[in-house]
Amino acid sequence: MRKVRAGFMFIELLLVLAVIMFIAFKVFKSYFKSPSLNKEAQRVISEQGIDATNYKSIIDSTKKKLRDIQDQRMENLSKY
Repeated sequence: MRKVRAGFMFIELLLVLAVIMFIAFKVFKSYFKSPSLNKEAQRVISEQGIDATNYKSIIDSTKKKLRDIQDQRMENLSKY
């Protein structure tokens, strides 16, 4: 009679790890890739001073721009 082993075999763990790494690679690749913007959108974004090299930089630049606008409005309100 054959013994029943509990747990996973080494090859099964390697397979699960490979699937997880593949999914992580796809997610990071899409997150850090350069966005595909048409020429009009690129022109408008560059006029606003937003860095459009990748999605993360767009988010960071936009947050900074909004923070600057908020600070400017707070200064204007404090003058009155």
